[in-house]
Amino acid sequence: MRLKRFLFLPLLCILLFQISSCKTSRSIVATPNQEIQPLKLSGGLSGMEQIDDQSYLVVYDIKKHKEGTRLAMVQITDETIQVSPIRISGWNEGGRSNDLESICKIPGTTNEYLMAESGNWEGKLGRIFHIRVNTTTLSAQVLGTTQLPYKDINTLELVGDQYESMMCLLYSESERILMLAERGGSEINPRGNIKWGIYNLSTHKLTFSDAGIKGITVNAPGNWTDEKNKRDITDLHMDAEGGIWAAASEDTTDVGPFYSVIYKLGQLTTSNKKQPLTVYPDFTHWTPVAGFKIEALSGPPKNINATLSFGTEDEIFGGVWRPISVD
Repeated sequence: MRLKRFLFLPLLCILLFQISSCKTSRSIVATPNQEIQPLKLSGGLSGMEQIDDQSYLVVYDIKKHKEGTRLAMVQITDETIQVSPIRISGWNEGGRSNDLESICKIPGTTNEYLMAESGNWEGKLGRIFHIRVNTTTLSAQVLGTTQLPYKDINTLELVGDQYESMMCLLYSESERILMLAERGGSEINPRGNIKWGIYNLSTHKLTFSDAGIKGITVNAPGNWTDEKNKRDITDLHMDAEGGIWAAASEDTTDVGPFYSVIYKLGQLTTSNKKQPLTVYPDFTHWTPVAGFKIEALSGPPKNINATLSFGTEDEIFGGVWRPISVD
């Protein structure tokens, strides 16, 4: 599959998702023999879920000890892109979020979503937040908190569990199937993996079958600089026909060069609730996206003729949102 085109829209500033600032230059000062460190004013988005024909909820990977926007609404029109921060209240005793990487709509509910951290930190955190969002008041309330599956610890020296994406499917009146995607690209978890469990909306408990916690291994296609370090899944999106799309990415350094791939990963299998998806043995539909580190994937706005849309976390460069048309 080849890339047809990018559709560029006017931006509020050079880097769309730098909510805290629209500066387009950085001042870097160094003394002799001192390494110059570029200043990252703010980051790009790390997860995205479509709300309606031209609006999205997005999350940001702000660390727990830092102030900053963690959730926002992005609205796309023919003339502008508007990014509106959303206030979150009701954090539990664990405090506000740390490194949010994914968000998904809870089907069968009104304005309820799950958003999740990337994983544990030194054996703590690693939470999924059940939230209700009011897009009129730009506010959100935490309804409950659930722990992500805990397999490998994250420390300064070791990369353990890194969950980059979620998808939520109907199951029963009070329960939903929740799919979680481990990104891969680390020594402990070299390949991507999709797990699935049952999430209870009332108790906020997440349980897994043996097959669900083992998951399905995913090895993303692409022309990678280093196969061992690529992140096989950085987000998931299900289209109207139940086709499951994924993004994968690599960043050799925080200044790039960045490289990503969007690929058709598989198909939803609603008739088999013990294994809710089929992952294709070979990925024949994939598109390279050079120069961007894609961490968010969703559908296109109604007013733009495109197949999908993506958001990036381009490290020191911030991030962008783009629609994309693919064959």
